[in-house]
Amino acid sequence: MKKLRWGIIGAANIAKQQVIPAIQQVSNAEVVAIASLSGKAQQFANDFNIPNIYDTYESLIESPEVDAVYIALPNTHHKKWALAAIQVKKHVLCEKPIVMHASDLQELQSESNKHGVILMEAFMYRFHPQMAKAKELLAQGVIGDMLTIRSRLHFTMEDWGNDIRLNPNLGGGAFNDIGCYPLNAIHYLIEESPISVQALTGRSDKQVDTHVAVQLKYPSGILAQIDASFYAPMTQTIDIIGTKGTMQLPFAFRSDLNNHEGIIQYESNNEMYLITETANAYVEEIKAFQLAVENNELPSNYTEAQMLQQAIELEKINQLLH
Repeated sequence: MKKLRWGIIGAANIAKQQVIPAIQQVSNAEVVAIASLSGKAQQFANDFNIPNIYDTYESLIESPEVDAVYIALPNTHHKKWALAAIQVKKHVLCEKPIVMHASDLQELQSESNKHGVILMEAFMYRFHPQMAKAKELLAQGVIGDMLTIRSRLHFTMEDWGNDIRLNPNLGGGAFNDIGCYPLNAIHYLIEESPISVQALTGRSDKQVDTHVAVQLKYPSGILAQIDASFYAPMTQTIDIIGTKGTMQLPFAFRSDLNNHEGIIQYESNNEMYLITETANAYVEEIKAFQLAVENNELPSNYTEAQMLQQAIELEKINQLLH
């Protein structure tokens, strides 16, 4: 495959700290352009040797130098710029949540198929090998039939005055920002759609949800629990209880905070097991995206149908929370 030429839309921290470095670690990828309205584009260009700076998102999207775009904008801006890129036949990797409404994703997916480009939501944790290994072990029945799965992601918000994740007009809130990860992980591991959903907000003094809990029931009888907040120390676990044992993933979503090591601990038939899987989830995500471009097909571990399920359930839970 020839080198995929990336354009970066938005100068968010996630682009600077994780995604641009990941792209630059992939042999058949290069970052050739950046566009930002925040005034940070020049600094990004200097830091990462990006040759082209654009004053508008439109000019980057329309550039013949760009094959694919990574969108790192506030949540409510995702659809507009993803659609604009798709319609000029650019591949799109968009930060989560990719849309606020499931119908918007259906439109984007229809357009991406029409124009023959790849559209993928950036849930990098899915591409860390610990997730595939955990799913494989569950399928093997090492903990028996799954009864309950609890997935949680918390961190301590530092800037309560200016962080865009607290702005309701930009799709802010703890569930959109971090609760979406536990929801996504549950569906990755059990591959069912819930038949019952309950959602609660806890502590909050903002216009968005900042502390949430969700309970879901699935056709097989599995119960799932999610909690997320902007108040607690980093907590990023998946805990599963089965009829013959238990399983824990203590670094489920941000393995980069553990030297890129994902850990699976499980107890089966009174024996304890420990498995370690090491990889840079962001690099693996870029590799998977580029392979999808080459094959003109989304990766098997995050298909169109799975992306749509995520959007449907996210929208449903947000309606309950608000």
